[in-house]
Amino acid sequence: MDRANKAGRTAYLRYKGGVLGEEPLDDRSTGDPLAVVIGTMQLPRGVEEAVVGMEVGEARSIEVPPELGYGAYQDKLASWHLKGMVEHGYDLKAGDVVFWTNPDDGRRMPAWVTEETADMVKLDFNHPFAGKTLAYWVELVDLR
Repeated sequence: MDRANKAGRTAYLRYKGGVLGEEPLDDRSTGDPLAVVIGTMQLPRGVEEAVVGMEVGEARSIEVPPELGYGAYQDKLASWHLKGMVEHGYDLKAGDVVFWTNPDDGRRMPAWVTEETADMVKLDFNHPFAGKTLAYWVELVDLR
């Protein structure tokens, strides 16, 4: 079945993966499969392209380069902020996740605290997988 015939259909997937060379962080390899609608960007583009090329019952291992995953890491998306200007800023530690409200459109978006000093925190708005190759095992359980 080609891409046009799968667009808008619901794919039921089992999968396991994450960053190539690291322990898998995302594991839905057992239990109920995840339902995703093809063409709605619920999956990284490289994973969706692999699923589109699969038949029901097929399983495969795939590698997804950054440009088909979460994109290139962008240095401009990580910057230092005064702790006093960040909600709960003085409680933040490296590894924490905060939600920042975009002043232009009011959207809330996650930012990762990557570094801290006594008065400042470095917030990184890149996805944690940005700039990294992904490795996944994917099984197409059903397609409706």
